[in-house]
Amino acid sequence: MDENRCPRCGWPLAELPASAVVPASRGSRADYVRCLCGSWVARLGGVVVGATRPRGWG
Repeated sequence: MDENRCPRCGWPLAELPASAVVPASRGSRADYVRCLCGSWVARLGGVVVGATRPRGWG
């Protein structure tokens, strides 16, 4: 997976607003980013490790 893009739509994660990032827990290296396509992207230490499928897809 490209660590800088949404695996579902390819949108650059750096172009999303800071409000799109939700920490997994206090002190954790994990966070979640809500992409413009509606997918939640899971990151660990800034590296994309997974994503959900947006609503209404397949």
